[in-house]
Amino acid sequence: MESEVLRFWGLLDPVGQALLDAVGTTRDYDPGAIVCHEGEPSQHVLVVRRGLMRVTAISPGGHEKVLAIRGPGDIVGERSAVDGLPRSASVRVLGEASALVIAQARFTDLCRQQPRIAWAVLTVVVSRQRDADRQRIQFSGTSTQRVAAVLLDVALHRGVGSAGAVALSQEELASAAGTSRESLVRVLRLLRQQGIVRTGRRRIDILAPDRLYDLVG
Repeated sequence: MESEVLRFWGLLDPVGQALLDAVGTTRDYDPGAIVCHEGEPSQHVLVVRRGLMRVTAISPGGHEKVLAIRGPGDIVGERSAVDGLPRSASVRVLGEASALVIAQARFTDLCRQQPRIAWAVLTVVVSRQRDADRQRIQFSGTSTQRVAAVLLDVALHRGVGSAGAVALSQEELASAAGTSRESLVRVLRLLRQQGIVRTGRRRIDILAPDRLYDLVG
């Protein structure tokens, strides 16, 4: 997962943030709300204000695959805004969340008029492409390495520096890590025994993030 989390909002200067605030509308989402569906026309770009959003896509075999978890400051829907193609993934809210919702046309106009906003979008796109390359390498590793990488990624997106809680179900975590539910259960048992995590209902507390870094290698 990402070794350095580059959040779109943090890449903007105060002028760029004010311009986006002026053309966008802040919207609150209930837990489990679907923000957008894979394959539908793109109409809005979102900047996550609060909470987490899960990005998924359907594999050729018909299975839902977790592609990413987006948190505060992250932009969602930037690729469709640039190329005008339908959504490449679905986005669902994990827990309560809020986002700045910007009409696609207004967003693309601002990118054309404001080079710093366009550069922030490009920086995020390049960062995510590098992230995808790293994921392909990590997915050749062990289940333990992949699960540790996902836990670190989600914790970082929550802005947690040393410890924190990850609000993912076992099915979601297994999907994101590219492993089976059975393998995930074994990995979580091992991490609990080593005092690295503590698990509860839809909750995983990271007790020793430095140990997760060691596992990822």
